[in-house]
Amino acid sequence: MKVLLTQPLSPVSNKIHSHKASQGIIYADQLRNAGYDVTIHMTGKQLYDYNEYDIVALYHGNDWGGSLNLFGGLENYANIEYIIALSNFNGEVWSLAIDMPDYHSMLYPRVDKARKEGKKLNRDWLQINWGNLELIQKNAKTLDPNLAKRYPKIAIGDSHAICMYRPGWMNVSTPFKTLHGAIKMGFESFIPKGEYNEIETYFGNIDVRHHLMRFPEEHTLDLAKRYVEECVRISTVYGAHVTIWELLPIENESRVLPKTGYYKGLPFYGTWEEREGRRQLFNKYIKDHHEVYEWTSGLLNSKGELDFEKMEKPKSVHLSRASYPHWTGADWNAPKSASGGLESFFS
Repeated sequence: MKVLLTQPLSPVSNKIHSHKASQGIIYADQLRNAGYDVTIHMTGKQLYDYNEYDIVALYHGNDWGGSLNLFGGLENYANIEYIIALSNFNGEVWSLAIDMPDYHSMLYPRVDKARKEGKKLNRDWLQINWGNLELIQKNAKTLDPNLAKRYPKIAIGDSHAICMYRPGWMNVSTPFKTLHGAIKMGFESFIPKGEYNEIETYFGNIDVRHHLMRFPEEHTLDLAKRYVEECVRISTVYGAHVTIWELLPIENESRVLPKTGYYKGLPFYGTWEEREGRRQLFNKYIKDHHEVYEWTSGLLNSKGELDFEKMEKPKSVHLSRASYPHWTGADWNAPKSASGGLESFFS
């Protein structure tokens, strides 16, 4: 089965430093390892007829919040041709990870109102097959790529946890989930039902960024203690070997962050020195009391900070996929040339 993975309103970014694109490429890799013939529709590739594929798998982003922001508005939005291509697709559609959003209701009333009121809009909006788009939404199948092929190994964590992905492992990344909140819920809340012999956990970076400096040092040690206890508990629940990933180093305070990463109006709480001190205190405790995957030394600059060159671009808090420790998926960005070599077209 030929599968095209794309976003509903635009192609997937071909930049290896994009955190949003990385999740989509992980989904594509999971589907490929499940036996599907997968193509990713990336920026730079003109593709206007999706009907050469059997299935279109729609990736809605790892930051989907339920509403659309059309950059450029109805007059200057740059990717209408790909919405047209989706609206004319006649095959099976998968909505990846979440139920299919109602894009029809988010778009059609705006376009129809602008048309009736004589407002400026790109006339290409009128080429969308609105009826078929509505039918696509109605018939779309929700698919969790983690379940396309099951494995007895799973990595779980917050939004940073996509860097733990590699073939042969399931990977569950939950944006904005603090370690404190994850422990309250129980780690099995993030693990699909099944049998596992290896579990890796990667929570706590959000706690360091926004919360730990609001409390005395003892709070940090208590959180680390509860983390270890939860890992021991979950190892008993599944009869699995559980490994904790050490926390990321702290980047320089000049790093620009989107407002979606703010908490109580702030990009972080505490100075670099204070947060790095808590990180080291936390890491020391978990290393003294549990098995920890140590991996971050290669991410540092000469000042001991998380190197901006190792991070997503142009801003935000996550690692670039080029710096993932086990798998980078670079082959998705560097297709085979006619001579059999690799042609890298990403920057």
